[in-house]
Amino acid sequence: MENLEIINLWKQYDEKLEKSLSLNKKILVELQQQKAKKALKPARNYKWIAVFVGLAYIALIAYFLYHLSSFASIFINVSVAIHLVVTIIAVGMYIRQLVLINEIDRSEDILQMQQKMAKLQSSTLKVIAVCFLQFPVFATWNINFELIDKRPLAFWFIQIPIVALLTYVGIWFYKNINLKNINKRWFRMMFYGAEWNAILKSGKFIDEIKEFEKG
Repeated sequence: MENLEIINLWKQYDEKLEKSLSLNKKILVELQQQKAKKALKPARNYKWIAVFVGLAYIALIAYFLYHLSSFASIFINVSVAIHLVVTIIAVGMYIRQLVLINEIDRSEDILQMQQKMAKLQSSTLKVIAVCFLQFPVFATWNINFELIDKRPLAFWFIQIPIVALLTYVGIWFYKNINLKNINKRWFRMMFYGAEWNAILKSGKFIDEIKEFEKG
């Protein structure tokens, strides 16, 4: 009889211990989730600023393009138009990133948080990569038919090589700005500010939760 009582007491103790461990685990996971969400605050603030400044800049570029003289070179018109389109795309991507951050804030599922964090990291890199695609326009806006007709040597041996070089640089960065190169020196030199550090910090917290749950 005493043995049965001891066994029952032991089972009750195990059940209480299991409930206690489960509760502690739940509390730890919730704390880590809150840390991950809080860590994204600097990134959110930065992106809001980027959106407001970007919208103002878009309005300025559109105003400038609208009031360009009808006699202005077609090259400057096309260059400004491309710059405008790229800026609009970049601002749209920043707005999408803000939506992702809000979705992470509302999410309680770790897998969903990880998936959205991966999208946020990828999008944060991609918006910079997209901006590099407009590099050539900074060397095409000053081209005109007078330069081509009257100064062909300057056009073919100075202007075109510069445009070609900036095109190559823009495409290279567009292809190489991704998470695969995150540990490379040039990448770390480009992405070191509060926005990127906040995203990395938040992602680290989420990864720790996943590892904790596996353990």
